[in-house]
Amino acid sequence: MARGTLPPHAPWWAITVAVAVVALSAVPASALPSASGASATPRTSPVACRANDLNISVPAAIAGDPAEGMGKQAWNLVFRDIAGTACSLRGWPQLAVRTTAGKKVVTRIDDVGFSNIAVVPAAPIVLQPGQSAVVTGISPTARSGCVSNWTLELTLPGAGQVTVRKPASSVAPCVGGQLWLSPFYAKQTLAREINGLKVSAAPPPFAATAAAEPPGCTTAALRANITTVMSGHGGSIITLQLSDADGTCVLPGGWPAVRVGEAGATGQVAKLFPDAAALQAERPLLTTYERGAAQTSAVTLPPGGSVSIAVVAAGTTSQACRRLASVTVYPSAAALGAGRSAHVAAAASICGPPRVLPYLPSRPGVAATIARQALAALQANPAQTAHRARSATFYYGTDSGAPVACGTGPYTEPVGDCGNGTHGIYGEYIGEVGSWLNWRGCTDSGLNWVQANYNMANDNLVRYHTGLGAAAYWFAAGPGRDPQYNGTTAEARSWGQRQAEQFLSDSSGLFFGFRYVFMDIENNGLPPDGNGWNTVWNSPCGNRIRAGYIAPAVDYATYLGFASYIDSHSPYRVAVYSAGGPGYGSWTGIFGGELLTHTAEWTYTSEQAELRFPSGFSDSGARADWFAGEPAGCHLLWQWSGGDGVLNGYGDLDQADAANSAHSAC
Repeated sequence: MARGTLPPHAPWWAITVAVAVVALSAVPASALPSASGASATPRTSPVACRANDLNISVPAAIAGDPAEGMGKQAWNLVFRDIAGTACSLRGWPQLAVRTTAGKKVVTRIDDVGFSNIAVVPAAPIVLQPGQSAVVTGISPTARSGCVSNWTLELTLPGAGQVTVRKPASSVAPCVGGQLWLSPFYAKQTLAREINGLKVSAAPPPFAATAAAEPPGCTTAALRANITTVMSGHGGSIITLQLSDADGTCVLPGGWPAVRVGEAGATGQVAKLFPDAAALQAERPLLTTYERGAAQTSAVTLPPGGSVSIAVVAAGTTSQACRRLASVTVYPSAAALGAGRSAHVAAAASICGPPRVLPYLPSRPGVAATIARQALAALQANPAQTAHRARSATFYYGTDSGAPVACGTGPYTEPVGDCGNGTHGIYGEYIGEVGSWLNWRGCTDSGLNWVQANYNMANDNLVRYHTGLGAAAYWFAAGPGRDPQYNGTTAEARSWGQRQAEQFLSDSSGLFFGFRYVFMDIENNGLPPDGNGWNTVWNSPCGNRIRAGYIAPAVDYATYLGFASYIDSHSPYRVAVYSAGGPGYGSWTGIFGGELLTHTAEWTYTSEQAELRFPSGFSDSGARADWFAGEPAGCHLLWQWSGGDGVLNGYGDLDQADAANSAHSAC
């Protein structure tokens, strides 16, 4: 077993180590480690905990703690004091990983100063009877040398040895090869850090209230009237007024779900266009409803109240013009169920893909004026304009958990943490809105979501007109986790669609200005694949293998089912997070020769642990490795540090090409 020690970095919040012993009933280790709120620290420290003083376990999950996604997994060792007296823990335990048959598993273990969500100082911990400490383990998802059935041979500092078994859960981590361990810290500290992910010191960009959110608007209560129709080869504009004929109700999120009906066709759902003037005009219309740590944003319509909706389409020589027949608006954030339709009486046509602006004020002429300006911006081809000023087209950002962005607005990108300085504008945040593991009830682990980053990315976009805003990802399961798996592409496509349906449900009420839904596709890096892309399991949460191979075409059908449903029922486009290269854990290792078409890519290979901010999609130590055959115009994001198990001690750091985010082909 190789073992190293990596120095902890300063946390992203201010910490001051004031005393040597931290009482578990005091404030968390990530704050001042005093004993306020607890009994005074004794003059002499309690004796070191012995193995028989503790119940030591690896739980399947700790509620709310983000466990997996974006190329890495995390799990916890829990040490509960079962003796009748206090005892203390300090530093790191010694571990050896073994198979259940007793064979040693070669593992490099590094002692680090962080968990999966925060910096962890190596301070002594006093356990009172019944209290618990934790040690967090982190490892790459796409890793070699790990085993699914394991035991841990654990030695406490200055104490005896004990054997700890894996949890009985079917989604227990694969351990071995590479492992990072945090120091001991209070379990209640972990609980507070989990809660801290949901709380933001940065306010949302819209007026906030703790009042109860009114019910959602119904189709029956809404009236839609077309107010402007302009069309031609240069482009098209349709505006309409949506009014409430019943009691107060809300339209969730910030983007109308609008289907543009065409003669002889089912029509298209208009894709969002984050025009700066339109976002500014919408801002006073939105309210953020706060319920404890949860928040949703919506347009609130009083009885008789109304908003305007504008759809624009730039003309294109590659797409034939089609006659406009109707516009249907849906009262939810997705084009589902019955909508309120308005017939287009005037002779009009649409000659390009429709784009929808955010909700606009219903004052006469406002929507048409903003729509004309937005159409002019589309006609100017923003992707080409941005490419001409290439040095200004890249934004830095983060995804999932830590680090947290800096400042009070406009917000900036941390150099690991804000205490180290900043590196330009905070350009985007991408958080985990849903996971197949939570959806299917396989775990109560938390999602990789930081409310502060979501608010700050949105505020930069809406208030300060910079960056790309916030977006969401779905941690996807392959067809091998489908309870109805039968090896056909038809069933696999249905499985992908059901995941897309759940995503749209989970994301209702969230405001996303970055126009993509990211499908997070990754496997374990070696067989068996717990996410079901290369391995068929006996059930969604089962731990018995039915088959060790899935045809690439069946895997690809799951992606197609997800992507086509999002495209035909929402204002978002689908992009894919995956890995380049030929390995088992890469796109090729899952999908073989299947390629993407007109889809943006977000790659997590290759990466570096140092904080050398790249210029474009490369630096002196790493270069983005794309994966699915898309042209350069669809290369959207590079997770250049923090994912794929290449830990930097802070979190996930990303680079986005703003020009490609405006690319019409993807």
